[in-house]
Amino acid sequence: IIGAMRPLLILLPLVLMASAQAQTPAFKESGTVMAPITIELYTDYQCPHCRAFYLETLPQLTTEFVKTGKVRLIHRDFPLQQFQYSKTAMHFANAAGQVGKFDAVALQLFETQPEWAQNGNVEAAVAKVLTPAELEKVKTIIKTDTHLDDAVARDVAMAMETDHLTATPTVVIVFKGKRETISGGAPWPALKSYLNDKLSQ
Repeated sequence: IIGAMRPLLILLPLVLMASAQAQTPAFKESGTVMAPITIELYTDYQCPHCRAFYLETLPQLTTEFVKTGKVRLIHRDFPLQQFQYSKTAMHFANAAGQVGKFDAVALQLFETQPEWAQNGNVEAAVAKVLTPAELEKVKTIIKTDTHLDDAVARDVAMAMETDHLTATPTVVIVFKGKRETISGGAPWPALKSYLNDKLSQ
């Protein structure tokens, strides 16, 4: 019996891995699944510290590690209760992902955060990087897709139960099966040095 079950035991981890990957929308991932390091980045679109990380650190991380195949990047949502418009921004970003515009909208939201965080007009900010037709599709998705928040709920559950988040941004580095959490992100020189040290192991 054990001999007959061996192929199933070999396949089971692969099935579980595929299931875990399916829980994260493809538009929220970049880089190759073969990368030796995975970074899971938790952010809130209205968090000023997340804005700084996204605009100052993420471009360098993407250029030097993600595009070179060293790091796989997964964006995770962790909306904070103290921010009035963060969930609205999150809905626009994730709905935009379904029409192939996640990166453009996420970047626009962080760049224009000082404006829409004051007046709540997230739609006006997003409209600047979408065509009228794309914007209408995004608004329709927000209104009608009852599963839009499913991935967010999984992100929040992981943040609370697995990674024990205390702040955003939080960088979770997954390397050789272990998860290491850097709460509050990290300055680029320190993060770069840390990743290079991991890659040398």
